[in-house]
Amino acid sequence: MTTDTSAPDQSPWNSRTFIARLMIALVQAAGLYLLIEAAAPPPAWPATVPTLFIPLLMIWSLIPLLALLGVGQLSRRPLLLWLLAATVVVAGLGWYAGWRLPELPAMDDNPHAPPAVIWNYGGLWLRLAIGLFIAHTLVVDAVTEGRWRPSYIRHFDTAWKQGVQAALTGVFVAVFWLTLHLGAGLFELLKITFFRRLIEHDWFALPATTLAMATAIHVTDVQPSLIRGARTLALTLFSWLLPLLVVIVVGFLGSLPFLSLAPLWNTHFSCGLLLATAALLIFLINCCYQDGAAERTTILAKRWAGSVGALALAPLVALAAWALGLRVGQYGWTPQRVDAAIITLGISAYAAGYVIAVLRAPHPSGPHWLRRLETTNHLTAHVALVLLLALLTPLADPARLMVVSQMARLRSGAVGPADLDVVALRFDGARWGRDALMALRQETDSRWSATQTDTLHANASTALIKGSRYQLEGALKHPVTAQDLASRIKVYPAGQSLPEDFLQTYSALKQRQGEGGCAIAGNGPCNAYLISVQTGGPVAVLMEDGYGTVPMFERDGQNAWHQTGTIRDLTWCDRVRDALQRGDATPVPPNRPDLLVAGVRLHIDPDDGACKGSKSVETRIMEPPPPDK
Repeated sequence: MTTDTSAPDQSPWNSRTFIARLMIALVQAAGLYLLIEAAAPPPAWPATVPTLFIPLLMIWSLIPLLALLGVGQLSRRPLLLWLLAATVVVAGLGWYAGWRLPELPAMDDNPHAPPAVIWNYGGLWLRLAIGLFIAHTLVVDAVTEGRWRPSYIRHFDTAWKQGVQAALTGVFVAVFWLTLHLGAGLFELLKITFFRRLIEHDWFALPATTLAMATAIHVTDVQPSLIRGARTLALTLFSWLLPLLVVIVVGFLGSLPFLSLAPLWNTHFSCGLLLATAALLIFLINCCYQDGAAERTTILAKRWAGSVGALALAPLVALAAWALGLRVGQYGWTPQRVDAAIITLGISAYAAGYVIAVLRAPHPSGPHWLRRLETTNHLTAHVALVLLLALLTPLADPARLMVVSQMARLRSGAVGPADLDVVALRFDGARWGRDALMALRQETDSRWSATQTDTLHANASTALIKGSRYQLEGALKHPVTAQDLASRIKVYPAGQSLPEDFLQTYSALKQRQGEGGCAIAGNGPCNAYLISVQTGGPVAVLMEDGYGTVPMFERDGQNAWHQTGTIRDLTWCDRVRDALQRGDATPVPPNRPDLLVAGVRLHIDPDDGACKGSKSVETRIMEPPPPDK
């Protein structure tokens, strides 16, 4: 028999708890609105101070959720003390997340180096949310029963109640917003756009969302029978998947002695797949065991499946650790591999405890089947909190460990200077990656040739001034020589050739843009069309290089090549392509004059479906925007 940890309220809509939850939701919405407004371009204080903005963002998005749950579970004083402790921890971890950001200086050749990105912290939020969920369950149960290790029945009830509440709240908020958007669509049928504009404003969307969450949490909190019924149904349903998964896992493990492990390692995702299988096995075993009451699992097949599955966890985790070790030995640590190592440690704790539970348990048909599983679940909850804290602090920071590993591989000769992953150092290494790149600009080693040293210095310098991973990856691709470039570009009309100075200009331009174009092997198609955009004027070059738009290049008064325009959405029907290949392109004046609006030149394009049988699109030569003043 389970213990009800909720406090039912016979009049939920008139209770002080409901009013308190609504006030918490409004305060949360106000705080998030101010933070979002501060982060909107151009950012204002406190968004300009990562060590302040990130803690505030994490506190305002997470602590009110704890308050929404706790206000119906704990009395005022314990709740305030728990919220204060959680706020201090979240603030400290948020400050560290802001401190580790790579504050790259503006370089001489790139005075507009982009500032550190401080908004993309979904991973941090998720890790903090998981940790707070576990800690909240432990705190609520410990305070309620007045001891460090409460009964397993209470742990089970509290944890699964909060899990079901979270799931139902997410569904409720999603359907709530679906209803709003459907309503906006209905009003738009009548040409009334006010409702659509209203729900798109942050000052409406944020309080609407937080109030919907508070309502969902309150309704599910004051209806314990609803939660218990949904939980029992879900766990009973999922428990029937346990025998199926155990048969699959046993078949997989049983086939390993007769087959080579090479196909498993060659998948490059074996560690993740094995860990996911082990995690699902743990989940289904707990769905079957539930709160340990004998009447929960009377079906012997599911009990046997739980015992066999608990024993199968150990080889699954061992294989995952083996696969991870092989990858680390080959390529060193990365943030993803550090995360996988932490998950492996956590699941290893479960595996060890579950094996002990099986070995110390009586026959699966006995009343105390897998009883020691309860101790394992309680202890591993604390282990999970320790591992999460390690991930979110310098102790096991994935970025720090990755940089240390990659720099050690460089200095040991395991990776050459030209092959060092400066992209990972720049965008995954946080402040340690920045410091490593700044040091690599002067790094020397007697084992390296002059060419290798120069390549390392150039790659490190390039990495420090690029604002996106895409730009850096494009800039690090080595361009082919002018002779190779000339041989890879097909020039039309046939028999013509491109000037060597144009090839050099085109290659340098694409490298600066981080694209490469035809200067990178494998890109294409690479076709050049020599045309004249003015009757009797100099020749211009249209470059079809596989990027959708076709840039046009012309010589200036100093005989230097420059990109002067772009043809967008070119209709590549056979007639147009054949004419361009013959050089049959005649300059004509525009059908409509251009419009100059607030300093912006607008082109009026006629609706011309010249290519029959193909999609009609607008084709135009766009003048590049004027240079910034």
